[in-house]
Amino acid sequence: MPLLVFAYIAFIGLGLPDPLPGTLWPVLRPDYGRPVAALGALLLAVSAGTMAASILSGRAIAAFGTGGVLAASVGLTALAALGAALAPPWWMLVALALLSGLGAGAVDAAMNVFAAARFQPRHLNWMHACWGIGATLSPAIATGLLASGASWRAVYLTIGLMLAALALAFLLTRARWGGPEAAGPRLPALAVLRNPMARRQIAAFFLYCGVEAGTGQWLATILVDARGAGPAAAGAATAVFWAALALGRIGLGFVVDRMGPDRMLRWAVLVAALASAGFALAPAGWDLAAAGLLAVALAPLYPTLMALTPARLGAAAATHAVGFQVAAATLGAGLLPALLGLAPITWVPALLAGLAVALAVLVRRIAR
Repeated sequence: MPLLVFAYIAFIGLGLPDPLPGTLWPVLRPDYGRPVAALGALLLAVSAGTMAASILSGRAIAAFGTGGVLAASVGLTALAALGAALAPPWWMLVALALLSGLGAGAVDAAMNVFAAARFQPRHLNWMHACWGIGATLSPAIATGLLASGASWRAVYLTIGLMLAALALAFLLTRARWGGPEAAGPRLPALAVLRNPMARRQIAAFFLYCGVEAGTGQWLATILVDARGAGPAAAGAATAVFWAALALGRIGLGFVVDRMGPDRMLRWAVLVAALASAGFALAPAGWDLAAAGLLAVALAPLYPTLMALTPARLGAAAATHAVGFQVAAATLGAGLLPALLGLAPITWVPALLAGLAVALAVLVRRIAR
């Protein structure tokens, strides 16, 4: 139970640094004299670090144990935030974003490996809901500090100190999370990739995060540019989408074990496909209801698929598989929304519906 509570706190910490680049960009950018589009360099650096750490997480856990990886990786995210608080040169700020991504990817993979092997699916749903709490908390901290007259450097300093405290807690408890001897036998990474079920799950995480991030990132633009909504209403709809995703994980976490995780996966992806099609086709008003339903249907997919990985693939394959799944999720969340932006905005809802249908077919095959 203490480790379970600590795992919830760890996911809150994992969510803290993620929104900072976008949240602070309007006040950070003038100090560096960069164009608006330069935010992409920071986001790309974070994504690259996250993918690299996720792919290499299996080897890191085998070498240093889950406890050692958690302490070191949270320490990296703390170091990145504290370094940003010093307002370094632009090239170093980008390098610190890469460092933050390395830490975040390792934490995400290590925590999911640990939790999937030890906790029931409902707890993974609640853990990923805790990520949403962290991702909501840091913009609130930033808003409060900026409103009080503090600079963006103070925001990074505050988040960095919070992460440093979490890293210290992991360091002091690292033995309880398991050392290298607790990793057990592992299949080689290439052997895992040769498993058809592993490849299906990796593809499912890629598609899932493409649908989730694609909808969340493009929802406001679709409503304003294609459907005539005002910016305030579109912003509120986006906030409701992300809130519904977090609340869906909390609520469905109470029923996933009773319903059965595979049965929930089958129904959730079916509802997600129908809701995404509804968002593409429904008239004004109903399209917002469909977007909310889509968020709730998507909510249990990532944590439940992750929770079933050891049972689906075997404990020896789980460490590498989870890392590959986190990497695929990061790639899907970055690449697919970017590709959607190449299409006319009126086509984007239909393309998202197509991705949701493909996800439904794949996940129902996995769950069968």
